[in-house]
Amino acid sequence: MINKGHSCYRPRRTGERKRKSVRGCFVDANLSVLNLVIVKKGEKDIPGLTDTTVPSRLGPKRYYLIFFLRLIYSFRRERVCAWERG
Repeated sequence: MINKGHSCYRPRRTGERKRKSVRGCFVDANLSVLNLVIVKKGEKDIPGLTDTTVPSRLGPKRYYLIFFLRLIYSFRRERVCAWERG
């Protein structure tokens, strides 16, 4: 059980406790889930993991992000057209 004062836990009410698995840096067969992030690519590819590129599934949700991305795209297109014209 984790009480108030432990790291990685902020109680919402007074006296609230939370069950949370705290294992530290040890990995063994008792863990059911292990979340990882690939930080550095090695010499060989891992088939099905590092040999394919997955496009982002969702686009921006905010209007200003969509507007900004369209603005950048149109600016790039104008620069390419001006460069082709000479």
